[in-house]
Amino acid sequence: MATEKKTFSWETPPELWRGLKMAGSSWEGRVASLYITPRSGEPMLSVSQVQAVADRGLEGDRFFRESWLSAGRPDKAVTLIEEETIQAAAAELGAELVPGEIRRNIVTREVPLLDLLNREFTIGGVVMRGVRLFEPCAHLEKVSKLPGICRTLVHRSGLKAAILTGGIIRVGDQVALRRENRATSFVST
Repeated sequence: MATEKKTFSWETPPELWRGLKMAGSSWEGRVASLYITPRSGEPMLSVSQVQAVADRGLEGDRFFRESWLSAGRPDKAVTLIEEETIQAAAAELGAELVPGEIRRNIVTREVPLLDLLNREFTIGGVVMRGVRLFEPCAHLEKVSKLPGICRTLVHRSGLKAAILTGGIIRVGDQVALRRENRATSFVST
């Protein structure tokens, strides 16, 4: 029996994605910065490392909970955004943007988030799965006090991911697609 993928009316169709796109299929990216906040609406705190807990989120963050899977929302565990998108948004707005103002947990560098959608990837030793692309909400503009930020981030606001195996994520950690597990045949001589 096939399982249906849960879709949300506010999902960004991949064909509309305006974020970073790399020529070719090979890229090497890193974590540029990390952010958490204990309560909704409070400023994001820059951290050098954070504990990622499978199916729960990032310790100390407002979205850390008992189980996102049981709540039917594995997409709420962690959010990522491309540093290049933040830089483009700043140029379009004619304003300086601090990555924490965008209210995402993990800011990546040279990582095309579209490549992570519906795939497993690693950040350091932590395994995640890209669950969905998403759009900015009015709450972002209200909390960040950045007029026009929602319009600027349409179709490139980031990726929501589920945490599959936990561990420590650090600024500077490599972000990479997870290699597919393939059966290996050994021939005995």
